[in-house]
Amino acid sequence: MDTNYKTRSCPRFEECDDTVRALVVEYVQRLGLPADCLWVTTDRSLYSRWLRRRIPSSYGGAYCFLKGRGVHAVLINLERIDRSRPRAVEVVVAEELIHMRDHLDRDYRRHAKHGYDRVAHRVSALTGASLEEIRSALIPVKRRPFKYVYACPHCRLRVARKRTGRWSCPRCSPRFDPRFVLQVVERMDKDIDPESVRT
Repeated sequence: MDTNYKTRSCPRFEECDDTVRALVVEYVQRLGLPADCLWVTTDRSLYSRWLRRRIPSSYGGAYCFLKGRGVHAVLINLERIDRSRPRAVEVVVAEELIHMRDHLDRDYRRHAKHGYDRVAHRVSALTGASLEEIRSALIPVKRRPFKYVYACPHCRLRVARKRTGRWSCPRCSPRFDPRFVLQVVERMDKDIDPESVRT
């Protein structure tokens, strides 16, 4: 592990391919970013270790400032990027480095709606990619299907859930109330449309 990150004149790359390296170097220069305190990886588990927390597999990219180390950490999750699209990796790299630029400029706002907000417009202006290219850069997430139907013993509200758990009826009590704990009434082997369950 490289502990001399403060004296480096280029980003620290770990588990990165040549395409990601070249794009990071290009956009670091274009955005005027300090490279000596930038760590970049395409390995989600390594990034999770840097942050000391689990990173969802649905992320196409991520940026975080590690205050204790004084380091900007960037993840480019190639597993989620649609590499059949020519500019997909480029727009994800540019977006994460724009987040770093924003952090350095003390602009701590996050995405309003990914692909439709001010960050998407800035990525488009920086890379020349269309908003449609930005929105389609990631492979769509496959959602886990609903497996259980729960019902309230009091009002009979039916709710679809993906996993088992203990919840109380939101209609009968806005806060958890053991008197209105939802009960499993059906277990499904096929996908359930949650809108068809609510009654």
